[in-house]
Amino acid sequence: MQYEFDEKIDEAIQKSVRAAIRHFKERQKLAQDSGSPQRPPTYEEFASVVDQFMEVSKGANMNKLRTPNLRDLFERAWAQKLRNYATQRQFRDAYEAIMRRY
Repeated sequence: MQYEFDEKIDEAIQKSVRAAIRHFKERQKLAQDSGSPQRPPTYEEFASVVDQFMEVSKGANMNKLRTPNLRDLFERAWAQKLRNYATQRQFRDAYEAIMRRY
């Protein structure tokens, strides 16, 4: 069961990072169209947006689990995955990609 959770969590994190990148691209495009000055996001702002997207995804996955034991296992796997170095590196790389566009 843990293997299934790892795959679902990895997919949710990847989708959240891509959604955050799209969000900031749209924000940059709107700023260019309106002629207002463009301000690059801080890492904390980027991480906050990613967290918001991840919480939505996590909630959707949690709603699919019926038993408290499975929910607890999923919650622990989620927390462990977010502390993982590779996940933190993925956030940092995505942020650096956004910063190259500004």
